[in-house]
Amino acid sequence: MKIIKITLILNILFISFCCTQKKTFNDKKQVVVTGKVHHYNGENAKLYFIYSQPGVLGSRELIDIDGEGNFEYKIDGYIPLDAVLLEQNTFANINFIYHPGDSIHIEFEAKEKKIPLLKTVKFSEDGNKTNNQIINFQILREENNLGYGAINQAESYKKNVTDFILEMNSVKEKQLKMYKTFVEEQSPSDEAKNWAKLFALETYYYFLDNYANGKENLPDNYSDYNNEILPITLDNLICWSVIEGRITSVVYLDLFPNFSKQNTDLNLISYLTDKTLKSDSLFVNFVRENYTDNLQRQLIFSGLYKNLFGMTSLESYQRNQDVLKTELNTPFISKALYESFEKTIDYLKSPKERTALVLKKMKDSPIEETFNKILEDNKGKVIYIDCWGTNCVPCIKEMPDSKLLMSKFKEQDVQFVYLCLSGDEKNWNKLLSKFQLDGGQQYLLDNKQDQSLRDIMQFNGIPYHILIDKNGSIIESGNQLGPSMKSTEVKIAELASES
Repeated sequence: MKIIKITLILNILFISFCCTQKKTFNDKKQVVVTGKVHHYNGENAKLYFIYSQPGVLGSRELIDIDGEGNFEYKIDGYIPLDAVLLEQNTFANINFIYHPGDSIHIEFEAKEKKIPLLKTVKFSEDGNKTNNQIINFQILREENNLGYGAINQAESYKKNVTDFILEMNSVKEKQLKMYKTFVEEQSPSDEAKNWAKLFALETYYYFLDNYANGKENLPDNYSDYNNEILPITLDNLICWSVIEGRITSVVYLDLFPNFSKQNTDLNLISYLTDKTLKSDSLFVNFVRENYTDNLQRQLIFSGLYKNLFGMTSLESYQRNQDVLKTELNTPFISKALYESFEKTIDYLKSPKERTALVLKKMKDSPIEETFNKILEDNKGKVIYIDCWGTNCVPCIKEMPDSKLLMSKFKEQDVQFVYLCLSGDEKNWNKLLSKFQLDGGQQYLLDNKQDQSLRDIMQFNGIPYHILIDKNGSIIESGNQLGPSMKSTEVKIAELASES
C-alpha cells in the first residue's frame, strides 16, 4: 500500500513538474498560417497579418494571395498569443490564437461586408476548435454592435468626464453580458474563455484611452481601469492584443505623467535616449517602486525598450543590463527583447541593403515615380520626409514644430519633404498656406500612392516620418521621429555633418 501511495505521489510530482516546465516557454518555434480565400478575383480581398509579442515591435504586413486565393505566412513565437488577419476591404478582423509550432489553416469567402465574411470563416488543423469558437464570439460582438460602433465616438468624446465614464460603464455592462451569453451558449474551451473575457472589453478600454488623449485635468484615478487586468498571468497573456494595449496605456497615462511630476526637469523619452548619460536609475527605480505586479512590471520595461529600439536608441538598454537581468526574469520576455536588441544592431549596420529592398518593393508600384523623384531631386542631402494628412489632428498639431526644425537646418544640406497621404486638394492648399512651410517640398498623394507607400514601409497611422542620409539610404522610419523630439534634431544634425 505504501508503494502505491509513494508511486502516486511521485506521479503527481512528475505531472506538476512537467506542467511547470511547459509554462516556462524557453524555446521559440515557428508558426505556419495558411489559408484560402474562396471566390477570389484578385481585387475582392486584401489581407494583412497583424501581430506583436512581448519584447517585439508589432508588425502589419501585406500578405501575398495567389491567383487561386491561397496564402501563407510564418512567424516565430515563444508562448501562446493572439494575432489578427485583417481583410482591408471589409475591415473584418479575423482574430485567432496560435501556439509555438502550430500549423493553422484558415478559409473564408470574399464578401462585401464584415459580418457575412466572418460567418464564412473556418479554421482547421491546430487549435481549430478554440479558434472557431473565437470567430463565433467576434460574430456575436459585431451583431450586437459592441465593437468599435458601440458608441458615437465623435459625440461621446465631447462629453464631460463624469458623463463619459457613465456611458463607458454602460458599455462595459453590455459587453460583460455578451461574454456571459457566449460562455453559456458555446461552452468554450478554457483558452477561448480566457481570451473572450478580455477581448469582450477591448473597445471599452479603447474608448477610455482615446477620450484621455490630449485632455488635461482628468481625475487622478481616471486610468484605474487599467488595473482591472491585474494580476497579469500567463493564462491571460493569450489575449495579448488587449494586454499590450493596457501596458501601453499605463505607460502614457500613468508612468509618464507621474514620473514627470517627481522629476519636473526631465522629459522621460529624452532622458532615456540621451547618449551621454551613465545611468537611468531614476527611471528604473521609479518603475520598480510603483509597479508591484511582476509580469506588468516586466512588460512595462520590455515595452519601453522595444519602442526605444524602434527609435534606434540602444544606450539605455545597454546601461541597465545588470538590473534588467534581475527584473526580466521571465525567459520568453528577456530572450525576445534581447533578440530585438540584436536585430536593431544589425538594422543599423545595413542601411544600403534595407533601402535596396524597399526600392525593389516599389518597382512598378504607384509610389515608385514619386519616391524616386524625391531621391533624385535631393542627391547629396539629408532628407526628412513627413507623412501627414489634412484630417490628421496630431499631424497638423506638429506642423509649427516642423517649421521650426526646418529653420534650424536652413543653411545646411537638409531637405524637408511633406507627403500628404489623405485629404482633398482644397484643404491641402489651405493648410499649406496657413503653415507657410517655405523651403519644403510638397506632394499630395492619390489613394493608390498612399496605400502603396503604407504597404511597402509597413505603417498604418500618421504622422509617420522617414529619415534618409546623403547617400540616399533610409536610416530610420517611424512615428518616433517627430519634429518636436530633441532626438530627431540630433539625428538630422549627425547625418548633416557627415561628408
